[in-house]
Amino acid sequence: MPFIVVLVGFLIGAIMDKGQETTTIGIYSKQPVLAKALAKQKLPALKLKQVDSVKEAQKQLQAEKLDNYLVVTKKDGELLSTVYGEKVPDDATMANLQQALNSLQTSLKAGEYKLTSDQVAELMQPAKLEGKELSFTDDGKVKTSNDSSGVKFALSYAACIFTFFLVLTYASLIAQEIAGEKGMRIMEVILSSTNAKTHFYGKLLGVILAALTQLVATGFLLGVAVFIMRDNGSLNEMLANLNFTGIEPSFIILLLLFILAGSLFYAVLAALCGSLVSRAEDAPKAIMPVTYLMMAGYMLGLIVATNDPSNFIVTICSYIPFFSMILMPIVLANGAGLMGASISLVILVFSTLVLAAFSARMYRVNVLVYNQKGIWASLRQSLTMLRKDV
Repeated sequence: MPFIVVLVGFLIGAIMDKGQETTTIGIYSKQPVLAKALAKQKLPALKLKQVDSVKEAQKQLQAEKLDNYLVVTKKDGELLSTVYGEKVPDDATMANLQQALNSLQTSLKAGEYKLTSDQVAELMQPAKLEGKELSFTDDGKVKTSNDSSGVKFALSYAACIFTFFLVLTYASLIAQEIAGEKGMRIMEVILSSTNAKTHFYGKLLGVILAALTQLVATGFLLGVAVFIMRDNGSLNEMLANLNFTGIEPSFIILLLLFILAGSLFYAVLAALCGSLVSRAEDAPKAIMPVTYLMMAGYMLGLIVATNDPSNFIVTICSYIPFFSMILMPIVLANGAGLMGASISLVILVFSTLVLAAFSARMYRVNVLVYNQKGIWASLRQSLTMLRKDV
C-alpha cells in the first residue's frame, strides 16, 4: 500500500507537470516601451504578448486567444497594473506577474538614477548567510561541515510516515492470513508437515523480505520520478538548496535499520494477535492494540518530536521499542548522537528477538486453540496452556 500511494502520487505529479497549460496574457500600456519590455520577460508557464489597445485585448480575450490582459501605467515614477479577465489568475500566475513588474520597475528606477546594470546587480545582491556544523574528533580536533539538518529532517520525516504505513499494511496482512488459516482449519494440514515455530518464523521472514522489496521499489521509484521531472524548475531549485554532502552514511543506515526492525517488531505483535482469533473477520479487532500503539508513536513523532525534538517525553519514548522506530530518526536528525541512536536500535532489536521467541512459543500453543469468547479469553487460555507446557 505505501508503495502504491507513493507511485500514484509521483505519477500524478509528473502528469500535472507535463500537462501544465501555458497561460497567455496580453500586455497593454499607453507607453509602448513598457509593454514591450514586459512582454520580453520569460516566466514559467506564462506567455506574455504585447497588444495595441484595450479593445484589441478584449477582442482576443473573447476569441479565447488570451486568458487575461494586463494594463500597465506609470504614475510618479511607479508602475500601476491591473489584470483583467473572465476570472482572476491563480496565485502562482499573480506572483510571476508581480515578479516581472518588480524587475521592470527596478530597471526604470535604475535609469532614473543613472545606474549601470552592474550597479543594479550589486544592489540586488542578497546578503549571504549559511550555517556550519561542528563536530569534535577523539583527539580534540574540530571538524566543520555544511549544514545538512534540513535534509536530515526531511528524510527522517519521510521515514516516519513510510514506517507508519508499512507497519499498518503488513500488520493487517499477517494477522488476517493467520486468522484465515485457523478459520479454514488449514493449520492442521500445515503443522502435519512442519512445526509451529518454523511456520511462525517463515511468516516473519516473508515480512522482512516484503519490507526490503518495498524499500528498494520505493527508492527506485524516487529515482525514476526525479529523472522524469529533471527539467522541472521548482524541483531543481529545491534540490539545489538541499545539502546532501553533509549526510553521513551512518545516518542513512540507521534510518533503514529502524524501518526494518520496527516493521519486524510490529509484525511479530500482529502475528501473535492474529493467532488469538479463529476467523479472518476478527483480525482487525485483534490488531487494534497494535494499531493504537503505532498511532500513538506516529502522533507523538509528527506533532511533538518535529516541533520539540529535545522534549523529555520524546527523549524517553525514543528508547521504548513501541515508539523508537518513529521517534529516534527524528531525534537523530535534530542533533542526537549516534551513540544514543545505536543504543535505541539495540534495545529495539533485542526486544524484537525476545518478543519473537515468546510469540513463537505462544503461537505453538494457541495456533490450534479455537476460542470463541474473545481475544482476552483466548490469551488467558493460551497463557495457561503455556505454563502447563513449561
